Amino acid sequence: MAILDERPVWSMSGGEKLTALDAAYAEIARLQVRCLHLSAGLDADGYAQEIGALDTVQLLSVRYRLDPADVRRDLRLARALHKYPAVTAALGTGRPADSESARPTVNLGQANAIVSALEKVPTSAGVPVADLRVAEEAMVEAAGLLPPADLRTLGKEMRERLDTDGPEPRRDEDEASSREALWIKSADRGVSFGGYLADENAELFQTLIFAGAKPHKTPDGERDPRPRSKRQADALTAILTTAAGAGSAVPGHGEIKPHITVTIDLEDLKGATDTRGRGDLVHGDTLSAAAVRRLACDAGIIPLVLGSNSEPLDVGAEHRFVTRAIRQALNARDKGCIACGAPPAMSEAHHITHWADGGPTSLENLALLCKRDHINVHRGHLTVHPNNGHPTINRPTWSDPDPPPALAHPA
Repeated sequence: MAILDERPVWSMSGGEKLTALDAAYAEIARLQVRCLHLSAGLDADGYAQEIGALDTVQLLSVRYRLDPADVRRDLRLARALHKYPAVTAALGTGRPADSESARPTVNLGQANAIVSALEKVPTSAGVPVADLRVAEEAMVEAAGLLPPADLRTLGKEMRERLDTDGPEPRRDEDEASSREALWIKSADRGVSFGGYLADENAELFQTLIFAGAKPHKTPDGERDPRPRSKRQADALTAILTTAAGAGSAVPGHGEIKPHITVTIDLEDLKGATDTRGRGDLVHGDTLSAAAVRRLACDAGIIPLVLGSNSEPLDVGAEHRFVTRAIRQALNARDKGCIACGAPPAMSEAHHITHWADGGPTSLENLALLCKRDHINVHRGHLTVHPNNGHPTINRPTWSDPDPPPALAHPA
């Protein structure tokens, strides 16, 4: 590999900086394509599962600290490339170019935009392969001028030209139902969410929200000051509170009803002021001690009080299976899988020292693990150790990249 110009930036002229930047971006593009081919090869071999990872996405995202969505997107591109020779040629092989003309002319973002657009052309449209090839070549040529965002717009126009009839109208109720989705993302002091509901589910949602969002006059007889968005949010909160209070809206994991759990120090709870102490929520946010004390008056919240050593007060008992109280303490302490961070509802209680080997069913001998990591522990890929009341887990051997080989510098 040729060594790039790594002179101190301050010692370079404007033209030299730009030339060095050109070379750096070309090298980045080459290495990205090399990574794409290597990742696709690993995925085809099924090597991730051999070494204990769930799949190639988990292996690469954990090992290189990447967002799984980005890894999944690149693997999708790698799997589809064989159908797009023009894009493949424009990307290059990922090996050092022998000449200027062999350099890649399309970067990874542009390739993703082109392939994603053409992959969305439905096979039911019956578009001839020759027409698809012409569209691909036209978009590769356009990539000489357009960034990925503009290529996505061009791709949409291409699809409309190729599929003149457009998507077939959806008549099947099952098909509409299959498109139902709900997404939830962490936000500052809360969550943001959205999604899609179909048919009777949509009608039920609107009926409940609209009924609960009706404006109410204030005690002084004034108009409701809340905007419609706030009234609808309040209506949804009231629905969730009612469902949680009933305890039968969803099955609780580990025989625990879906209530809010707040972990708080005993002395802080006694003080219960807005300026002293905070209570930790299972999903990462906090509440003031005063808010915890207020909410604890209602059965909709379960305060888990910590003792003097910042550990959940003893709820253990000699049982073969995890009791409801122990499970509640586990959820609050571990906040989900201690290996990958999966939420408590997706995690199982694991005996650090197996019950059959004399290990007690107590908080100190338990840890939360998702199903995949639980399997990996029992297979020996991971090891859990007790550590002052907080279990720790050694990372799998595949979770850290090998140290890079030492670069040989010219004398």
